[in-house]
Amino acid sequence: MIFCTSVCMNHLAMAKALAQSIKRHHPESKMVVCLIEKHLPVSVDGLDLFDEIVLAKDMGYLHFEQTIFKYSQYETAGFSKGQLFRYIFQKYAKEENVVYLDSDTLVFGPFIEVEDALRLHSIVLTPHILNSVKNPAYLFGEFALLNSGNFNTGFIALKRSKESLEFLDWYCYRLNHYCYTDPPRGLFNEQKWMDLVPVFFDKVMNVKHPGYNVAYWNLFERNITQTSGNYMVNDQPLRFFHFSGLAFITDTLYLINNETTTHGINILNKYQRLLEDHGHRDLLNIPWSYDYFDNGRMISDQIRTIYKNNHLAQSEIINPFSEDRRAFKKYKD
Repeated sequence: MIFCTSVCMNHLAMAKALAQSIKRHHPESKMVVCLIEKHLPVSVDGLDLFDEIVLAKDMGYLHFEQTIFKYSQYETAGFSKGQLFRYIFQKYAKEENVVYLDSDTLVFGPFIEVEDALRLHSIVLTPHILNSVKNPAYLFGEFALLNSGNFNTGFIALKRSKESLEFLDWYCYRLNHYCYTDPPRGLFNEQKWMDLVPVFFDKVMNVKHPGYNVAYWNLFERNITQTSGNYMVNDQPLRFFHFSGLAFITDTLYLINNETTTHGINILNKYQRLLEDHGHRDLLNIPWSYDYFDNGRMISDQIRTIYKNNHLAQSEIINPFSEDRRAFKKYKD
């Protein structure tokens, strides 16, 4: 099995902590990291935790610069996911199963249920929540999912098959063109597209094991306990915790205020110590290389928006990073 993630330099410590946790529970697996930067790092410790680091621009994209220029740093992590799967399937021809995890996750146990699911299914997903909300005070969670999507794309597992490759063709096209945070258009980066997957594709498994993708948005329905030193979630083994929205996790845990709060805080504190051990404080401040033109000038949100919304600009400016910001003025509405 191959695990993979996509990350910029400012979240590389997260990817290192993730890789370390994967190797602990899946020692025979490989870990591939897509780095969304212009160049590979030359002076960062701990890169030996990864079996491969590949630059996003080297994964086989057509018109990579034209595509990534449209997206913010936040959006590019999603934009790269489909192509990362393609790259791995092409390069590692003997590998059958590939699992994507967001860099801000930590593995706590072997993915036994996912391996079982991939024997019969080509695409395995996890929902944000497993049950309808009973307390009206928490109904806001369901409202949020109507905007952000049913499935959390911090986890995607694929088995090499005709259907999964057809899925990737479908997914990559949409991510190349429409991986925006744009709720009025029904878009939430790469994630909202996943709502259509069980409709368009047949061999799709919705994993409802409560130990997968535990996160602030589902802590209200996940009771965390500890048995013989191992964390359990609703009496099932914790498989991975998703630390998306770090600021929300503590607040959510204290709202719950029970045994889950105690264990959740311990898990959060452990994760933050791991990040410190992997140099998160220094890496977090590294500027994103795709925020700048090749001449060193910063790219404004206004210029990205002009390019994103003007098809003539996209067809005429082949490598927007090699231009000067003045080149975009004539395309301004």
